[in-house]
Amino acid sequence: MSPSAAADTWRLPAIAALVLVCAAGLAWGGATRDSVTVDEPSHLVSGYAALVAGDYRLSPDHPPLGRLVLTLPLLAQSVSWRAEGTHAWHRGDFFSLGRSFFEEWNDGQRLVLPSRAVAVVFFLALLLTIGAVSRVLFGAAGGLVALTAAAFDPAMIAHGHLATLDVPLSLLALLTLLCAHRWLARPTGPRLALLAAAFTAATLVKFSWFGLVPALVGMAVVAHWQEGKLSAREFARTLAVGSVTLAFAASLGIWAVYGFRFAAAAGGDAETATMHVLGDRGRPLPTTPAGAWESVLHDPATAADRPGLVVPLLRAARSARLLPEAYLYGAAYVEKKAGARAAYLCGRYSTNGFPEYFAWAFAVKTPLPTLLLVGTGLAVALGAAVRGGRPSPLAAGLAIFALVTLAALVSSGLNIGYRHLLPVTSVLMTVTGGLLPVRFPERWRLPVALGVGAALLWLVLGTWRALPHQLGYFNEAAGGWRKGHLLLADSNLDWGQDLLRLEARLRAEPPGGKVWLSQAGDPPLPRGLAVRWFLGEGSHAPSPEPISGGLYVISATDLLGVYRPLARVSSWRDPRLTARYEAMTEERHARRQAPESPSAIESFEALRRLKLLSRLALREPDERVGTSLFLFRLSDAQVEEATQP
Repeated sequence: MSPSAAADTWRLPAIAALVLVCAAGLAWGGATRDSVTVDEPSHLVSGYAALVAGDYRLSPDHPPLGRLVLTLPLLAQSVSWRAEGTHAWHRGDFFSLGRSFFEEWNDGQRLVLPSRAVAVVFFLALLLTIGAVSRVLFGAAGGLVALTAAAFDPAMIAHGHLATLDVPLSLLALLTLLCAHRWLARPTGPRLALLAAAFTAATLVKFSWFGLVPALVGMAVVAHWQEGKLSAREFARTLAVGSVTLAFAASLGIWAVYGFRFAAAAGGDAETATMHVLGDRGRPLPTTPAGAWESVLHDPATAADRPGLVVPLLRAARSARLLPEAYLYGAAYVEKKAGARAAYLCGRYSTNGFPEYFAWAFAVKTPLPTLLLVGTGLAVALGAAVRGGRPSPLAAGLAIFALVTLAALVSSGLNIGYRHLLPVTSVLMTVTGGLLPVRFPERWRLPVALGVGAALLWLVLGTWRALPHQLGYFNEAAGGWRKGHLLLADSNLDWGQDLLRLEARLRAEPPGGKVWLSQAGDPPLPRGLAVRWFLGEGSHAPSPEPISGGLYVISATDLLGVYRPLARVSSWRDPRLTARYEAMTEERHARRQAPESPSAIESFEALRRLKLLSRLALREPDERVGTSLFLFRLSDAQVEEATQP
């Protein structure tokens, strides 16, 4: 062994270990500083209900395995669980249960930390897997480059410390492809067992695992036709054995996680378990099982089954009880949910999404040095392919999985966050390992090495400067986090993560002052945060008193009116709305009393609040907390002036 090779046997692992330690520190710092986000209560209350009550009705949009793992630490804590027997439990209202679980029954910030610790472990495992995949493709140094690029990516860090499912799916997808590569290289029983375990776990974390199927088929084809390692008969036998094994393992794993029970609720059956259809703003509405199934399978425009093969396949699978009903219904629920949802992009609104949404999200939320590394790495890979290079099965699988997943995202109307791109960006991170000096002519090696090193240093410094606001990160070309809300909304920057910072900020406010809050998604509030709800839902219903002077805290998504069209500036240019509002104002003055009842809040006072919100959107905030909360200090006179017809 040469001296340089011997040095690399300890130098590269030591650097990788240091990178992982830094990534763990950044992720855990975010975990302790960010308040409970919008989706975490749904994931954890659903997982806890499955663990302690064997109930899988709650939040059917994801399979339970990832949630069960994230929720396991709660079993070792002193947790108050009062769900069973409540109205929300009977209705399967997981949004209300999640808020109560984190806001009323327990201290949500204390409750979420152990689950976030598990999330950080998932994040570190994803980093190691990205490095391992890149190492297979480009060698040890390539693996280190890819590991570093992923470890200091703000989006990876942001979602890597939250108790959600995007990082676990990214991890299991890459693990499945890596295990498939090893099995195709040398088909043995233990390697097939590892592949089956990874694939089965992926099918039980998110329903977007489907991109793995064409990727695995593509890998098998490349292994046979490109590398020529298997004869036609051996290839057919290997493919058959692998397909049957994966199908059997996934089916068995799904039934096992659901307790080998078809019904969603313990002690019930498919005809009595309360299920959900999608309501306004993507919120679930409880209904009978039969009504829920017809809702998710029907086209609302025609009241007939949606076209395509998905609906008849799901009907047949349910009729034959091929898989647990909660799993089948969840797949139908997600497929229906992806069809339409309010979306915002660069000042435009849509209910069907934008084809270019995820391209924009990737361009503005990915650090510029990462864009350079990924772009150059892809160019080098494509150049090698054009020159006749043979792709390895692993490279083929990664490309197919990324393309299929991206195609599904582009065709979806569910444009609510960059986080859905994480399985694709995890694949792209592996490409950065291809920029190795040894792969270039001699005269280019030093410039390439210096360029890669400079890009990684730029990435590290940029991520450090973004602390502690990784979730709301936007790159310099997009104007940074201060301009991010002009481009994207929702979980791209506004997911409830800044409420803990707001609680700390409000300690400086004089006692007795009014603080009005409108936080998109209505996540649970940290203990000690006393506010009047300006706009909200459920237990966060608007305060019944008429709005007046005080400190108004509006989150970016609500300020933009993404889910509240009447809060948009453009809506108040409609003469029909202004005429309606003017008539309601005159009627109010004629009565000479401010509306105070809940019914009045739902009429004039509600419209008045939306009018004020549209005016605040035109005004520079007096202050910002984190990346998502805009603070406006208004007097009684300013509120009255802003809400005049």
